[in-house]
Amino acid sequence: MRRRTTARAVGVLFFIATAAGVLSVVFLGQPDTELSREAVIQGARTTTTGALMVLIMAAAIAMIPPLIFPVLKERSEPLALGYVVSRTVEVVLLLPGAIGPLMVVAVSREASSPNSSNADARLQAAYTWSQTYDDWGHPVSSIFFCLSVLLLNWVLYRSSMVPRLISAWALAAVAPYLADGLLVMFGVLSLSSPLHTILIVPLAVNEMVLALWLLTRGFNPATPLADASTTRRAEPT
Repeated sequence: MRRRTTARAVGVLFFIATAAGVLSVVFLGQPDTELSREAVIQGARTTTTGALMVLIMAAAIAMIPPLIFPVLKERSEPLALGYVVSRTVEVVLLLPGAIGPLMVVAVSREASSPNSSNADARLQAAYTWSQTYDDWGHPVSSIFFCLSVLLLNWVLYRSSMVPRLISAWALAAVAPYLADGLLVMFGVLSLSSPLHTILIVPLAVNEMVLALWLLTRGFNPATPLADASTTRRAEPT
């Protein structure tokens, strides 16, 4: 019963994290090339909502490792610890994605005050900081996300806690996702490029399939990540 509850909770958190991530992109959109205090203030509610979605996504991701760790630990404690660490680093790297837009909104409101000095300079500095995160924050967090996918799905594949097709799909789909992060990091690809979507969709869909499986079927009975030959030697002849 406990494993079933854990599986359902993890599945729900996967759905929440993905839904919040998609909504954050919808509300925050792409950064404008021309910045004005009036435009920022007019879109303050939308920007704040987008930042809130980033925080919800980060919170959902942060809750997954402690929930699934006991299950993964039964199969491989080092890989389970690696999963916890990689997802924790990912969450830390996601937080500036919420802080940056909120900082721009706060500075723009302060800059609208008649007594504010160097308003445009401070607003531009905050906006530059937020845009800089778009250049490095997404790709670096993507690298740690890909690492967590590899660790999680390698354990799932070896132990058959979910159908091997699902975990094998994730292990294959992580390659284009990682390539996307590296291409964005080196400025070869932008987040608005159609290729960006093409590269990340296979793994995004896989995560939703995994979440649905955990919600409806839970974890399959699994065997530890022990070598099969060791098990055979332990059997009486």
